[in-house]
Amino acid sequence: MAGKTSQRSGPSPLLAHGRGLVFGLVLAACLLLGGGWIVVASQQSRATTSKARVAVAGGGRLDLHGRVLVRAVSHGDERLNGRLTLVRLGPHGRRSTPGRLACERVYEAAGRGICMSVAASGVDYRVRIFDRKRGTVAERALTGLLSRARVSPSGRWGSTTTFVSGDGYTSPGSFSTRTAILDMRTGEAVAGLEQFSVERDGKTIDAPDFNFWGTTFSRDDDTFYATLATGGRTYLVRGSLRERRVHVLRENVECPSLSPDETRVAYKKLVGGKAHWRLHVLDLASGRDVALSERRSIDDQVEWLDDHVVLYGDGTSVWAARADGGGRPERVLARAASPAVQRG
Repeated sequence: MAGKTSQRSGPSPLLAHGRGLVFGLVLAACLLLGGGWIVVASQQSRATTSKARVAVAGGGRLDLHGRVLVRAVSHGDERLNGRLTLVRLGPHGRRSTPGRLACERVYEAAGRGICMSVAASGVDYRVRIFDRKRGTVAERALTGLLSRARVSPSGRWGSTTTFVSGDGYTSPGSFSTRTAILDMRTGEAVAGLEQFSVERDGKTIDAPDFNFWGTTFSRDDDTFYATLATGGRTYLVRGSLRERRVHVLRENVECPSLSPDETRVAYKKLVGGKAHWRLHVLDLASGRDVALSERRSIDDQVEWLDDHVVLYGDGTSVWAARADGGGRPERVLARAASPAVQRG
């Protein structure tokens, strides 16, 4: 793992049998489904005319409202590959506005966005910070296969995660993650989560196999949540950017996404002992945890449309489900991926 592999002193209390198994499963899925290698269909205007509804228990219907930025992939025209499209959801259907900027991973908040993409060389990777008009604010090189991107609600901070070969502590050539915190005004990487201190039950712990991904930010521009993997297990952690420290909260939580009211996180949970992820929502105060109505394996970082509905991608479409676990999931957008809700 970048930056700390050779400095860690020994096993952590988190280490257990099956070291590396979960991380291996996560890596395999991300290499097949993530980092820009997902094969999805494109979001085109002809697919945006149906009503935006989510079917719920008892025959009721929940209207979807809001603006959602997605990335499109065209099977027939490479010029449309990864094009960003702003979709407006409402009671009168959906309207889409395609743009020119193309990304493999994207997220936007408060007029600042992250676009992770393949460089012109075709073998290197870049991260671009863009503004409300999709103009480039800053651009820099990235190392590793593209995985996750997130921006804080204020647009102040961003996060990128890549998979890197050669950093693994177990053997040369194995993969690990690099998760960087970006200053969205300049595009500079101001911190790497692998350099943060880790605490559990009031004690600082350390291990050579720490890997972080799936960052999600609070409105206070300091607090964040993320996934920590170590010893073949994954954990939800809460961190402070100012203190450069994270605290372990709960086991078996991947790719958390903080709700707009900041009381819950939606996440994917490994179930059944295999690479099958079930979407859940965790109440941070009470610890109440509910499985969502989506029963398929979903390898995505969930996005909150509002405090009641979440969005997620299955590799071919964007779906919506109730955050309380009720109802049934419904496909919202065909041929779209990487939803980012535009608030305000």
